[in-house]
Amino acid sequence: MLFKPKYPYSKELKRPMTFGNVDMQKAIDSGSMLKSIDFMTKPVKKFRTDEVRLTQGAYPSFDGEKIPYYVFTPKAEREKYPAMLYYHGGGFMFPIQKPMMENSVIYAKELGMKVFLPDVRISLKHPCDTIVEDCYGMLKYVFEHAEELQVETNRVFVYGDSAGGSLAASVTQLCRDRDGYKLCGQLLCYPVCDCESEKYASVEEYKDAVWNKNANKAMWHTFLRNGTNMPEYVVPMKNHLEGLPKAYVERAEMDILRDEAHVYAEKLRAAGVEVTENLISGAYHGYDADLKSPLVKRGFAARMEFMREILS
Repeated sequence: MLFKPKYPYSKELKRPMTFGNVDMQKAIDSGSMLKSIDFMTKPVKKFRTDEVRLTQGAYPSFDGEKIPYYVFTPKAEREKYPAMLYYHGGGFMFPIQKPMMENSVIYAKELGMKVFLPDVRISLKHPCDTIVEDCYGMLKYVFEHAEELQVETNRVFVYGDSAGGSLAASVTQLCRDRDGYKLCGQLLCYPVCDCESEKYASVEEYKDAVWNKNANKAMWHTFLRNGTNMPEYVVPMKNHLEGLPKAYVERAEMDILRDEAHVYAEKLRAAGVEVTENLISGAYHGYDADLKSPLVKRGFAARMEFMREILS
């Protein structure tokens, strides 16, 4: 719902949307949140673009379940392409939404690479371990089918926004520890990093912001409610971070996740990982949906500068 901004967000951005005073946990428990999924997916199912080639496929997850995914391919024909694995946000609870499709088009077109966007299972229906394994399954599928997918395996990286940033971080750690696939980088945009969020000052400072304190609490409760057999991967902050690829960590200034993202970046540095950290002044959580904003364009430019660096 729309609300009168409580915080001095940048005037370069549109008036934001928020869950406001909605009791998200009650909405989850009653099933009303799940009923909203069909409404959210309609714009995605209707999404069309003439800027890149958009195709669909499905890959097997760890349990044999077929997970649908979208591929955004530049129009310029090449024998092979670099690739981004895009893990979308939505509090682990929501499927792909239209802004993720639009972002994928931009990245594929501007960077001349394939963007793989998996529609992984969600926490309203499935345990957290299933979701993380779905995400890893996309990576495994791309590497194992690189020839038919026309992917350059030495130029593959992961990208995630919000809860997708958590999933991208988890996949990066699993990639290091399991099959020996090599990623050239990881981009984490205003990422979820730690289930112990309330110890960070920004949670109280911006508790009523676009992504608010109560929503964040409900997100983690739902994600972890069935327990986990892999806590160090489900919660990226709990794992050791040595041996990971270069990282770009972007933080929105007026966001409850701001400080945990910074602490995660510092933990990466302490582990010997090269980190580029970018604080977007005046930005709220999910600010980059406002694609016409000069502030958003600068944010995308910074991300793509890092992408070009790791792909070069």
